[in-house]
Amino acid sequence: MKRLIAAAFAAGCLVSPAPVFSADNDAGAFDKWLSPDAPACVPVSAVATLTDLTPEQFQFVRALYIAIPPISRELPPGDHAIMASSGGAVMVALVADDQACARFLAPDFVKTMLAEVGEGMTVKVGTPL
Repeated sequence: MKRLIAAAFAAGCLVSPAPVFSADNDAGAFDKWLSPDAPACVPVSAVATLTDLTPEQFQFVRALYIAIPPISRELPPGDHAIMASSGGAVMVALVADDQACARFLAPDFVKTMLAEVGEGMTVKVGTPL
């Protein structure tokens, strides 16, 4: 599974200069937080309908954020993660001091994976995808 995710990120880097997770969602609700000129961190209270993520989901989101182009060589700020929903769009953010910092849109497959991580789902070696 890790190799599949890594391959998807690598392919995204080669095909498009835009972040891998920018497509397939109605991002309109989150444009002001995801635009290149948006502040690095915004108050959590300014974001739409929120769901706190588990510690395991936080680690998963942190790892995803680092791998999203442009790939980071440093851990992003935050001690927990939230998922913000508006219409059909979902934005995930790492939170530090009540500020939503590292943010990205979550396509359906990431939302599914977040739910699986939250349920404690594991996949054994050799299990077909």
